Amino acid sequence: MKIRLTKNLEPLRASALARLDALVAEKIADETPPAIAALRSAKAQEAMLLLVSGGDADLTPLLEAESASLGVSLLDLAKEVLAKVAEANSDRIEIEVKRQRAQAAIRIAPTPAAIDAALLELEPSR
Repeated sequence: MKIRLTKNLEPLRASALARLDALVAEKIADETPPAIAALRSAKAQEAMLLLVSGGDADLTPLLEAESASLGVSLLDLAKEVLAKVAEANSDRIEIEVKRQRAQAAIRIAPTPAAIDAALLELEPSR
């Protein structure tokens, strides 16, 4: 354990909050490569646009191509894409709850050791 003596904890808090965000980003990136995540995000946006627009296929080139290649309706594909998004989001709820809890603990931590302790739940095992 490092011993740090300081009266101004704000630089330590800022550093810990940045580290927290980096840890969460690593956890999520480990689940899905960035290129796949970007593609899934684009498909989810198209699926939402399709449902909001009432079925305007001009707004959904990715889904249109996929539905044609799979031989499924555009609407069914959009619903499937959004169901997968909901499933992925439910898997990330625990990570987000831990992140929010750690953020709150960092913001009120009275000592450098308490700031470090707030990160422990998300730190990779050593």
